[in-house]
Amino acid sequence: RREGGRDARRARRVLEALGHVTSGAPIVYVTGGVLGYVYRWLPIGRELRARGHRIVVVTTATITAELAEDEGFEPVVLHGEIEARAALEPLDASWPRPLRPVTRRIPGVSLGPRGAARRSWAARAAVELDTAELLAALRGAAVVVTEAEEHRTIRAAYGDGLPLLLIEDMYSTRPGRDVPFAARSHQVPTGSLGSRLRAAAGWRRFFVEQAVRRRAEGRWVDGNDWHGIMDALARGAGMPDDAIDRRYLQFFDYPGLPRIRTRAPELALAGEPVRPLDTGPVVDTGRPTRGVDEDFPERWASVLERRASGDRVAYVSLGTFLAGQEDVMGTVVEAAAGLPGVQLVVSVGRDLDRWAGRSLPSNVLVFGRVPQLEVLGHSDVVVTTGGLNTGHEALWCGVPMLALPIGGVDAYGNAGRLHHHGVARRVRRRDISARRIRAELELLLDDPGHRARAQAAAAVVRGWDGVRRAADAVEAAARGELPPLR
Repeated sequence: RREGGRDARRARRVLEALGHVTSGAPIVYVTGGVLGYVYRWLPIGRELRARGHRIVVVTTATITAELAEDEGFEPVVLHGEIEARAALEPLDASWPRPLRPVTRRIPGVSLGPRGAARRSWAARAAVELDTAELLAALRGAAVVVTEAEEHRTIRAAYGDGLPLLLIEDMYSTRPGRDVPFAARSHQVPTGSLGSRLRAAAGWRRFFVEQAVRRRAEGRWVDGNDWHGIMDALARGAGMPDDAIDRRYLQFFDYPGLPRIRTRAPELALAGEPVRPLDTGPVVDTGRPTRGVDEDFPERWASVLERRASGDRVAYVSLGTFLAGQEDVMGTVVEAAAGLPGVQLVVSVGRDLDRWAGRSLPSNVLVFGRVPQLEVLGHSDVVVTTGGLNTGHEALWCGVPMLALPIGGVDAYGNAGRLHHHGVARRVRRRDISARRIRAELELLLDDPGHRARAQAAAAVVRGWDGVRRAADAVEAAARGELPPLR
């Protein structure tokens, strides 16, 4: 009775949330709430809404729901899933600290004491495998649009027979004949055949290690590890084994499902496959100013005054996902302190409070959130992790970059491509130091070649008209006209 009552309450909440989504067949976008993905969808959804479509955004993140509502979309928050995840007990299954350096390297034992790990993962599996609320929010959609990494959503929608369209932002889904490595490899080489083959061997070794760890840890927690949960969802959805490619996209890809790629093939490496469903980069030139610092206009005016007097501007953003990397940000600030005639503008997102009261060099201004395109339009160089949102926006403005691929899943590959095309310099994490960053910034600021190539890339990025082309593809998918990727 308790379970039945909980399900009834959950269904009632979903129906209440969907009460105003009853007429017509909306385009439904499902997201886990990663802001980088949401910011890419907003201009596409805005274009579709201008064409008369109803846009529903299904999410478990309140900030995503607020952004959707601001845009005139119809947000549906999965409250039941939020409550279920909040009720999960934390995974208190780690080994004693002295043993961790050893146990974390041994497949099958890194989860810690077996009983605690089993209980924690069994509870998580129950939450992940319950897709009733999600499916209730999706039924009646003209097309379900989601990220290629939203594996749970993809499996649930596939099993329910809903029309699906995946969005990718990477530059290759799998190795091609002349590219013996995948796009998100930590090693993205250019140059000699030997370096390319070493990268290919490193990539394959990485997957062998992960396969061993996955099998061992799956047994350790009775198959309830993340990959076991995803396999169970695939079986429940009737998804055949040959529909899943395990070599990519955090070990999963769906080669038979329709998708679009918000990328420009001109920025790929030589030999990477070009697909007919490339839409071009999506840059949100009308992004709302929600969350921008209240004192930004006043402080930004002082930056423009310094720039008018001959100073150059370096903009630093580690993105929404890695904004809290204080060690890296502090090193960049230290490097900029030694650059005469350079004004450093730093965006630290939600970590602004950590910087309050710090003693900063006179040429450094730290903000929480800024209108990024406006700042990029007046910048001479950008320091980024290699994320595609900031990368494409910097190229849109014709600004060269210093890429510091310190994390994430695609930063390494993106940084390698930007460096290869001469629009960026790249410094790997192990090489990051104030002295090295200062030298790289000086090179980028003084070398007209990097700016000229970045401005040429701007013509490529703008020429694709990515927002319109992506909206066209979503409309085609809603009509059932978009072919699956092969």
